This record gives sequence, structure tokens and C-alpha cells, in this order.
Amino acid sequence: MKLQTSRFREIEVQDSDIITLPEGLVGFPELTRYVILDHDTDSPFKWLQSVDDGTMAFVIISPLTFRPDYTVEVSEDEIGSLALDSADDAVISVIVTIPMDPKKMSANLKAPLIFNLKNRRGKQVIVKDPQHNTKHFIMEEIKKHARKDLQTEIRQTAQHIQEQESKTGST
Repeated sequence: MKLQTSRFREIEVQDSDIITLPEGLVGFPELTRYVILDHDTDSPFKWLQSVDDGTMAFVIISPLTFRPDYTVEVSEDEIGSLALDSADDAVISVIVTIPMDPKKMSANLKAPLIFNLKNRRGKQVIVKDPQHNTKHFIMEEIKKHARKDLQTEIRQTAQHIQEQESKTGST
């Protein structure tokens, strides 16, 4: 199918690429179908593009990129609908917010996205761990883990994303 988006213009989406989040995302329960798109081949960022609303796309990243000690503890009740055969089948991402100053970009570690890429299902969960909140500053986390090479790459990519958002005026 062809999907008209505000960020990527028209893209071709195969049914096999669609990930279903039956409960949607926090604040967007009506948007249940997404595709994951690369920002570019070398970037740790990806886009979670809504298939239901071409104007909605979220920047996502693996939290392990900047927070290698990040773990998610969830119950079977919370993720039973994903039908994971093993924990190794789960892919975890978090939503990134990039303000005007990209150095202050943050990730929501309180509400990660868990995907089962085998059956193309996903779910956003709310983590009870009090050390995780909705605004973890990515650059600060990278500094803590002394990843200077990654810090430069992420800063450059964030600036590029910010410039694109300024041009398109979209989410």
C-alpha cells in the first residue's frame, strides 16, 4: 500500500512490515498500526511512523544505546498479547523528544515500547521502577557511560531531525 506522510512524503508499505499495537500509544489509542523506518543507515534513531495517520511519526531509539544497564520488568499479563516465545524475541525501544536545543533531547524510559518482530505485534508498557521516568536526558546518560563517539553522532543526528521537523512542522 502507498502511505502519504508529512515527513517522508509517499512511502510504500508492505502488509508484512506493519506492526500492530492493539492498544495504541499513551495519548494515541486510536493509532494502532505502525512501521519502523530507519532515520539513515548509520543512525541509532528510527522512526515509528503511523500507518493510520500519516502526520504522526515518533523518533525512537534502543535504550541500550545510551543506557546499557536499562532493564524492563513486566508481567505476563502486561505483555501476554505479544505472544513472545522467549525474552530474546522482544525488541525494546523508547520514544525520544528532541527540543529546539538537541543537547536536551530526552527519552521516555518510563513507558518503553516492546515489539515482537516475529508476529509484528507491539505494546507500550508503563514501568513501575522508580528510577525510570519520562525524561532521561540522552546526552547526560552517554556522558555517564563515556561514549564520546556516540555522543557526537547522536548530537549530529538530533540536529538533523530537528531541522527536518522545523521544515515540515510535524510531530
